[in-house]
Amino acid sequence: MKFISGIQKINWLKIMRFSGTQLILILVFAGMSYARPGNAQINMEQRVNLNMHDATIASVLHRLEKLTDVKFVYSLNRVNVNRRIDVDVTNARLDSILEDVLIKNGIGYEVVSNRVVLTPGITNRTASLTGLMQAHDLHVQLQDVEVRGKVTDENGSPLAGVTLQVKGTNIGTTTDNQGNYVIHPLSANDTLVFSFIGYERQEIPIAGRSQINIQMHATATGLNQVVVVGYGTQRKVDLTGAISVINSNDIKDIPVGNASYIMQGKASGVAITEQTGAPGDYIAVRIRGVGTINNNDPLYIIDGVPTTNGINNISPDDIESINILKDAASAAIYGARASNGVVIITTKHGQAGKTKINFSDYTGVQARGHLIKMANTKEYVNAFNIAAKADGRQPIPLDMLDTLPDINWLKEILKPALISNTHLSISGGNEKNQYIISGTYFKQDGLITNSSYERFNIFSSLTLNPYKWITIGTNMNLAYSKTRQVGSSGDGYGVGNPGASVVRYALFRVPATPVYNSQGQFVDLPNPPTFFGDGYNPVAFAKSFDRSFNDYTTLGDAYLEFHPFEGFTLKTDVGTNLGINFYRQFFPTWGIDRHINSPNSLAQSVNNEFNYNFTNTLSYIFNLKKRHVFKILVGSEAIKDDIKTMSASRTNFVDQSPEFQYLDNGLANQLNGGNESHWGLFSLLGRIEYAYKDKFLLNFNMRRDGSSRLSLKNRWGNFYSGSAAWRLDKENFIKKIKQISLLKLRFSLGQLGNQNIGNYPYASLISGGFYYPFGGIPTEGYTITSKGNPEVKWETSTQTDIGLETGFYNNTLQLTIDYFIKNTSNMLLSIPEPSSAGASASSPTENAGKVKNNGLELQLSYQGNIGTKFKYDLSANFATLHNEVISLAGGKPIPGGRIDNNYYATLTAVGHPIGAFYLLVDDCIFQTPIDVITSAYQGPNIQPGDVKFKDLNNDGVVDQNDRTFVGSPIPKLTYGFTLSAVYKNFDLSIFLQGVYGNKIYNQVLTDIEGFYRPFNITKRIATKSWHGPGTSNTFPRLSWKGAINNKQPSTRFLEDGSYLRLKNIQIGYTLGNNITSKLKISSIRIFLSVQNLLTFTKYTGLDPEQYISNNALNDGDRAVGIDWGTYPSARTFTAGININF
Repeated sequence: MKFISGIQKINWLKIMRFSGTQLILILVFAGMSYARPGNAQINMEQRVNLNMHDATIASVLHRLEKLTDVKFVYSLNRVNVNRRIDVDVTNARLDSILEDVLIKNGIGYEVVSNRVVLTPGITNRTASLTGLMQAHDLHVQLQDVEVRGKVTDENGSPLAGVTLQVKGTNIGTTTDNQGNYVIHPLSANDTLVFSFIGYERQEIPIAGRSQINIQMHATATGLNQVVVVGYGTQRKVDLTGAISVINSNDIKDIPVGNASYIMQGKASGVAITEQTGAPGDYIAVRIRGVGTINNNDPLYIIDGVPTTNGINNISPDDIESINILKDAASAAIYGARASNGVVIITTKHGQAGKTKINFSDYTGVQARGHLIKMANTKEYVNAFNIAAKADGRQPIPLDMLDTLPDINWLKEILKPALISNTHLSISGGNEKNQYIISGTYFKQDGLITNSSYERFNIFSSLTLNPYKWITIGTNMNLAYSKTRQVGSSGDGYGVGNPGASVVRYALFRVPATPVYNSQGQFVDLPNPPTFFGDGYNPVAFAKSFDRSFNDYTTLGDAYLEFHPFEGFTLKTDVGTNLGINFYRQFFPTWGIDRHINSPNSLAQSVNNEFNYNFTNTLSYIFNLKKRHVFKILVGSEAIKDDIKTMSASRTNFVDQSPEFQYLDNGLANQLNGGNESHWGLFSLLGRIEYAYKDKFLLNFNMRRDGSSRLSLKNRWGNFYSGSAAWRLDKENFIKKIKQISLLKLRFSLGQLGNQNIGNYPYASLISGGFYYPFGGIPTEGYTITSKGNPEVKWETSTQTDIGLETGFYNNTLQLTIDYFIKNTSNMLLSIPEPSSAGASASSPTENAGKVKNNGLELQLSYQGNIGTKFKYDLSANFATLHNEVISLAGGKPIPGGRIDNNYYATLTAVGHPIGAFYLLVDDCIFQTPIDVITSAYQGPNIQPGDVKFKDLNNDGVVDQNDRTFVGSPIPKLTYGFTLSAVYKNFDLSIFLQGVYGNKIYNQVLTDIEGFYRPFNITKRIATKSWHGPGTSNTFPRLSWKGAINNKQPSTRFLEDGSYLRLKNIQIGYTLGNNITSKLKISSIRIFLSVQNLLTFTKYTGLDPEQYISNNALNDGDRAVGIDWGTYPSARTFTAGININF
């Protein structure tokens, strides 16, 4: 243990003055300090901070090259740079450091131009460069130089296949099986570039040498990669839990606004799905399945600040890494909030060195993809008349055809839209401070008019090191976003209903009705509605509906770290997540007679959420006899969350102009309201890590949480995990197998909690507005509207994980396999009570359910090259999932996914997945009257051409008792593939993502193929419907009377939701040094990208990728997979540029 002297002589005023001054100077002058011409002569008086222990002289010199502009030239045959030394200096002059590092170790040096030439003890300061080279056999030649050497790894073993290239040329070669190489012809002033998969790229000036031997170091993306875990970091190779890591290189330049979207297909066991394709809409993240019928969203940690509202307000350009904690071993440190998994986002930080400026920009156009083939006017009229003849109704006169338009309503509402993103960052610093500040503007217009999303971010990070035993830092993200919405999903279709779908309206609307009349006004209801239905004009609806969300968020933290002695760290962190949301919706009256949506209305609300966290941790790392390594972490955390909401609305605005759209101008239906909610959490936490010879690894986590959401009786809960790993590659019997570079077995077991159960479910809610008769006179009073249950406690999740991590051929080939079991118990349910308990009161919640998720995850990657110019990376991930309800209170199933007034498409029941589809089974089409008579009774007026259903209980009658479980919206398999390749200055990336084994209930088909009202219909039912025995066994007869039977919720409308999508393909070109050097620019890359280019699926709807769960009954995950006419994802084409100064 080494105690740093001088710790008591602290000038706190100086520290604070330093911090404020540095911050101001950084923000004001950072952009002025780049691209200055440098002095070719070395400044030996420049100051450096350096702290290295038990390091070779070579590594010290390499570090000095990183910290200064000095280049060291020496011959390995004459200068011993393998000697190990200790260096610990602060603000020391360069010449003083070289005196200690070189002269005191018998190595002389000469300063020649901008290089330091090392000599074996020669100290003649006036020697010429030529003399030095000759004296030390460096063989300086102007042209046709041949260089030989050997390349080894950190252990001195030869590396075969290392690529060497002369910088700025096409001259190159590779090392042989013994790590040796020969390269020529080249100049004495050339620079050799050494690169090898899994190792850091190195640039070595030849400086006249004829032999250059180098030692390559493993990159951070290999086993030594540092992974952010709960309240700390660990080396990837030391992990005993299941963590998926996504780095900034995996997510760059992808044209998406929500950072959650960039995780899709990148991590096994993590299902990412857009709720709809509308800009700024919710992204569903499900880690290892659906564990509850309540909230399944993971916990997000952004630079140590917890948030449950996702990461939509963070710019993807500011993200350095995303770590997904999937099992109990990695997530238990977050206790009561971790049962759904944890997503840790680390933003970018400044690095010591020259000021760097990065500018990136892309812009593009979005286009519609697959369209449902709808009937044209002629096909619609023909189908209508067939049905009219069958049902005895008046047909459409055929002479009207020449006067009717032929409108494709999907094309009318889905128009090309722009998307763009501009990002600028400035970063730099020195050993005392590092900083980065950036700004990002993102704008995405929607395919549908009046839908858009724009966001502006200002991000900054500052790290100060006034003394070597103290670190002060702050991270701050300021964001403003505006989301404009039109109806995009949901189960409502009344005008003004926020869930009403413009796409659904477009599918309803018959092609024989125009968009505008001759005066340029919107045509509202079709005329006559008897022939052409009563579907609203979707173009008018989209353009008239003004609905927006304006969000202001501040997310950041400030921390202080003390390192009083080696291995000891005390950290205090204060974080805040502040959000202000303004909601506004104005819906005017419109149409020829302005009677649609009468009266007009304006609704506004404001929601303020203030979340604070105060975290203190103490960690200590020590080892015993260099074999036993311990790392101990203890800490506490306090979280407080306050929400305040106010709302108001009015109707009947005489003037609908924007300048008059204020609440004061509404003349009727004045409504207002407001509420507040508060909750708090206090926690104690701890972790013990142990490693024996880097071979046997143990990890124990514990957290004790106390939440105000629960009663005093059940307020505190303990959560824990234990895990172990065995690195077999450290065993001698495995070391003999040279092909194996990593072989690790791990096991974890633990218990997590879920506190996303609402505020105070233990307390009953009393509300006013109820009337009681007293003496025959109604008198207003109060009643219990929500019953509490003081016995309510945490939902808990017990998780087990068994994993195998392997690496072959120096980890160029890696395979990770995990099998997990996730059991949720004490699931919160609302148990229905008899009416005698009080009809006005909702049922209390109880801990009365269990759910099991289990599956297998596989992550595979390979890095390779073909020759010296073509390099490629391949990666793939797969995850299976089995979801099953183990128990429910009383065993009574819970319906969900309402698709009609009294029909539900899903049922959550024991032995089946959450929200499984529960429907009648379609059994083809009745072909003859005999077929109808001899089959189970389905009701009166059944005729040939109607849908036949299976009588599953064999009682001779088809009714709701014949419904059965027919599939689940939860995919059985999720997967992703990524190919990255580099050839010379060109780069290519291809990303595919998909799901398999899930079902989608295509509810919109009930409307456009159910034939129950004069809405438009699909082309296939208009042209392929049954019209006689044997004509169709798929599509029923055209009849409104038959619709009573034919549109019943059944497997007729249930489809396979599996898909494989070419999610992104990008090609880029990096300009050569011969161009960038003239422009005084470090690098320029231009690229083209296409998002959602191809989709392979059997699903007939607009888009198989959807996660609708926002129906009017708030069924959540019990209503997933029902398509009400969902806003489709766009096919996006972008072009961009990335410039580094």
